[in-house]
Amino acid sequence: MHSLTTAPLPALAAAPMFDSLTAAMNEAAFIQVDDAVFTADYLHAPDEFTRPDDVLVEGTREDQELLLLQRDFDGAKLAGDGEIYLRDGTLIRFLRPTAVH
Repeated sequence: MHSLTTAPLPALAAAPMFDSLTAAMNEAAFIQVDDAVFTADYLHAPDEFTRPDDVLVEGTREDQELLLLQRDFDGAKLAGDGEIYLRDGTLIRFLRPTAVH
């Protein structure tokens, strides 16, 4: 049986946004956007050289596609339980599969 877990985030006050996103994206296989879950097709961990138009996240769900740029994360709020709230209030979570025995 498999379940999904949210990738843990480091202490947010001390970490720049790109460090927190990198930790959240680590080994993620799915991206939750509000109530929808997308398969993670492409994840790019941002760094100090990432530009606003750089693609960080691509995902698919049935006939829908997800595309998030670096600028989408500007002004985002990070919660310690792995939740990322974009400026417009959209919830983002990076999920990874875990095996339950």
